[in-house]
This record gives sequence, C-alpha cells and structure tokens, in this order.
Amino acid sequence: MKPSFDYIIVGAGTAGCVLAHRLSEDGQYSVLLLEHGGDDRNWILQMPAGLRSAFKPSSKFNYWFKTEPQAHLNGRRIDQPRGKVLGGSSSINGMTFLRGNPQDYNDWATKDGCVGWSFAECLPYFKKFERRDGAANKFRSNTGVVGVKTQQELNPLNLAFLQAGQQAGHELTDDVNGFQQEGVSRFEMSVENGYRSSSARAYLHLPNNSDNLNVVTGACVTRVLTERGRAMGVEFSKGGNLNKIFATREVILSAGVFGTPQILMLSGIGPEAQLKKHGLSVVQHVPQLGENLQDHLEAHIQVETDQPVSLNRYLKPHLMTWAGLQWFGWKGGVAAVNQCHVGAFLRTDSTVSHPNIQFHFFPILFGANWIPDPHKNGYRLGAGPLRPESRGTVRLASANPLDAPLIDPNYLATDKDKTEIRQSIKMGRELLAQAAFVPFHRREDLPGMHVQTDAEIDAFIRKDASSAYHPCGTARMGADGDERAVVDLQLKLNGVQGLRVVDASVIPTIPSANINACVFMLAEKAADLILEKQALPPEAAPYRQNA
Repeated sequence: MKPSFDYIIVGAGTAGCVLAHRLSEDGQYSVLLLEHGGDDRNWILQMPAGLRSAFKPSSKFNYWFKTEPQAHLNGRRIDQPRGKVLGGSSSINGMTFLRGNPQDYNDWATKDGCVGWSFAECLPYFKKFERRDGAANKFRSNTGVVGVKTQQELNPLNLAFLQAGQQAGHELTDDVNGFQQEGVSRFEMSVENGYRSSSARAYLHLPNNSDNLNVVTGACVTRVLTERGRAMGVEFSKGGNLNKIFATREVILSAGVFGTPQILMLSGIGPEAQLKKHGLSVVQHVPQLGENLQDHLEAHIQVETDQPVSLNRYLKPHLMTWAGLQWFGWKGGVAAVNQCHVGAFLRTDSTVSHPNIQFHFFPILFGANWIPDPHKNGYRLGAGPLRPESRGTVRLASANPLDAPLIDPNYLATDKDKTEIRQSIKMGRELLAQAAFVPFHRREDLPGMHVQTDAEIDAFIRKDASSAYHPCGTARMGADGDERAVVDLQLKLNGVQGLRVVDASVIPTIPSANINACVFMLAEKAADLILEKQALPPEAAPYRQNA
C-alpha cells in the first residue's frame, strides 16, 4: 500500500461508498477506503429476503450494539444493529426507501440554521443518486445509480391495509417521496432486479471504477493522526498489525452515528472531561460531540389470522426451497423483495405541521426478536412518533477501540414523546379495526385486548417498544457560532483542519421517515462540497403543506 493518499475515508457504509466513488471517479485524486467489516458479495446480503440472516446477533455482518438500560423502557437494553460490511447498514437494513418530508429539510435551513440544506437545495441530490422504476418528474429521477422500486402485486393483507386506511379517513397518496407524504400508501424499496440496492452495490462494484480507489476491508481504525491542529492521516489495525497511513488533502470520517464519535474521542477530539476520564490526551475540546443522539422508537400491534395469507406460509420447507430456487435461478419470487410494501404517514391532530406518526405494515406474524413464526399467520403494524424531542448520547466505554461505545438514546424522556407513541398505538388499532381487516382478524396478539386504558397502553409500550433503527445526530452540523455544532455547514470538523464527517452523525434533526435515503443524499451533496464543485442548482418543487 502507498504511504499516502489524497483522501482517506473511514467507513464503507452508505456515505463512505458514495464518497469513495465520487472522489475517485475522474482519476484526479487517490482515495483509500477503510472498512472494519468484510466484503458484501454474499447471497445473504444480496438477496432481499436474506436480511433476517444478517439481522441477528450472531451475524458477522452486524455489530449488534445494545443501548444502556433505558429508564423509560423498564430498564431494558434496546438492540442497535449496525452494518459491519461494505455498504454498512445499507447492506443489512429493511430496504424501505423513504426521504422524509420536504418540510424537514426546510426546517434544517431555518430552525436549525443549516443554510444551504433546504429541500430545494437537497432535492437535486436526492434525484442524482435515484434510479426509480417509474416515470421521472420534478420530484423523482430514474437515471441515478441506486435502484428503487415499488411492489406492484400486493399481498391481500397489504391491500387490506390501504383500504382500511381510507376507511379510517386517511387519504391515499401516490408517492410519499413526492408531492404528498401524508396518508396511507405503497412504500418503495431499495431493490432492483431482485438484488438489494446497497451503497456498495451501487457505488463500489462498478466496472468503470477508477484505479485510484483502494478499498481495504478488515481494517479497524484506532485513531485519527493529528499534528498542530490538522488531521494528517489515520492509524488502523489489520491482521494483528498496526499501520499508519497519511492523507495529503483530507481525512473523512464516515464510520456512522456510533463509530464516528468513538473514533474522534479515541483521537483526543471530543468533550474534554470524557477524554481525560479514559486517560486520553486532549487534541481538541469539542463539547457537543456524542450529544444530540436521536432515533425513532416504535411499538407494535400484531394480529393473528386463521387465513394462510401472510408471508409466514413461505416458511414451510418446500416453499422456502422453491423461493430459494426462484431467487438463485432468475432473481424472482418472494425472496427478491423486502417485506414492508405499505405504510402510512399521519398527523395526530390538525395543528401539527406535517406527519408526526409513521406506520410500517408487515404481512407477517413475528415471534421474539423479529423471527417469523412458521406455525401461525398474521400481520404486524409498527407505530411511532417521527420527530422525538428526546435526545441521547454516545460515550466511550474505554480507551480500547474494540470496546463498543456507551449508547444512550434516552428514549421517551419527554411527555410529548410518551403521548405521541401512545396516540400512534390508538391510531393503529383504529386502522386495523376497519371493515377491510374484519375477514382476517382472529385475535389481537399485541398488545392484547386486555390492554385498553392509557396506563395499560403506556405499560405495554415500556415493555414492547424498540428502535426503528434510525439513529443519527451525534456530530451535528451547524452554522459558525452555533454552540451545538460539531461540524460546519461544509461538514468540516470545528477546530481541526483537514477533517470532515460525512454520515448520519451530522444530521441536525431527524427526518420524518427512515433515514437511509437521506444519508445517500447527504453524501452526494458532500462530495461536491469536498471537491469544491459548483452545487447543483436548487429545484423548487411545491409540496403538500398544511395551514
């Protein structure tokens, strides 16, 4: 390996793969991409239905972090899986493709002070990476590199969900990533031609990738090397050897919402008291690093049915074999798509500016730890608030890079968050009680019909609620002078030259949806900032707003 590169990118997750390709594609700059995990070219990751195999504690593709005991969730430690593989969490996630509401990004620019990150300025970057299986319009593109599709043939339970939503008084919206997010709708998936559309597949495994891009897997970055206030390179271990490599232009951290603050703190960059607690020399006091952790929490309603209409029926050995043959043979069948094809974005009342509740609907009956039950049929609705007030932290557990950080999302720390998740359960029950679901309803498995009062619902939530796996915000971006900011609006780390952060860490306020599409956009926009290219022209697209 060369002793130096123009750019060193730490972490080959959603953002890191985008940057690796964009910074190296014209051959002008040499780029080193370091990934702690391994290669993603494994059928478990490529097959959309394989996500359950990657999404478990024993998977080599998954860090499977746990939170600290959550005070408002009966002291439970909540699962926080993160991808440990090329593509990062885009290689193990549920592939539900959602941008969030345009108002989210306008709020970034106004309420959060992130000028340059309004929806009009982000929209061209959403469109840049998107290859939608459908017509292009002012909101959508079909010429990008990340394949996106809508499931056209819906399971009877999915059809019932869309019908029941309208019976409950909600609108049916054509495209939640377009003009109108609010309503019940089909959800898109980051899947194309039967393959998962991960960041690695879209950006790394390209036949025309530049020879200037070097990808190293199995590399655990232990710290950023600094000298006189500037990032000079990184130290990493691989195969039992400790290596140092240098960057002539920039070091870019894309190690994720947990990994990025951990590496920075191990490098002496972060809250001074935290660094000294673990015997680390202070290179730069950054008090807000590791603060502002946000995540979506959801609780679950589950109904058992007597009818063999749910995806559980495919768990019979002969049908699993057939599904596998279809996928390996021609990338078709039930294994070639994800499992969440419909859902909803709703408001709890008319005073809310834009949807503050999200439903994920699954035509599957699950057992413990999201393992489908092969002996029963049913359906599940995940329901939760979209813009939580609760804020948590990421801290070092020790000065050992192999020790997982201390993750404390501080879920349900405010009355508003508790009220909204309770309201989401009530709204979800109302939807599932509509006439469209009557033919399928046998019994409510979760919460169970014995749970009726607010106090009983709250107790159920404390027992059941789990992460929707959208953590972000631990290296918040902000304008100059914003004491909350860790990076500036060009994503440069405050106080250290030659060092940027480009991943979900920099998100100031969580978008009102799953966040993977947001991170793709953010990385595409960051690539132009890093290369000092003219930003893509803003695109003003009117969207549904409530008075």
